[in-house]
Amino acid sequence: MKKIFFAVSLLGLGLVAFKSPDKKKIVANMASSSLMYFMDHPLHSFDASSKDFRAIGVLDTETQKLSVIAVKVAVNSFDSGNSNRDSHVIENTEALTYPNVTFTSEDISYAGEQVTAKGKLVFHGQTKPFTITGTQKVAGKVMTLSGSFKVDMTDFGIEPPSLMGLSTDKTIKLDYMLTFEI
Repeated sequence: MKKIFFAVSLLGLGLVAFKSPDKKKIVANMASSSLMYFMDHPLHSFDASSKDFRAIGVLDTETQKLSVIAVKVAVNSFDSGNSNRDSHVIENTEALTYPNVTFTSEDISYAGEQVTAKGKLVFHGQTKPFTITGTQKVAGKVMTLSGSFKVDMTDFGIEPPSLMGLSTDKTIKLDYMLTFEI
């Protein structure tokens, strides 16, 4: 069902992109884009990154502003450099049942370079309203979106992973940098 929802969202982005001559569908350049999460445990902190995700948007070519963005990442694509830790996170988030995390915007607003995207975050099979803020910069033919946000795992029915009887913090911090050729 989630795959269908994301596919329909992507199809919708494509249709919107070609409805108007001043709209253009853009796809993130995976070689220069990144997603990273950070977690804190009483004994240590750790991070994991993914280069295996998809991000697409609809850009108004006249204003160079996004009207829509959608991002999809597989939970098992994150690498912390410790396969045991990664396996535990996959198990804890039930990634075999809920393999992907997606964000699809419903409203994007700008205040200078500051971007606010309000939409839906789907994580662990649950869909919640979610707002992501960041910065958009355009240099020549490249647009970069970057920022960070936090997700409370318990809001999505996930118990924080534990090690030696101690749980990680319930909040995951995510950093993103998405680059698009415009």
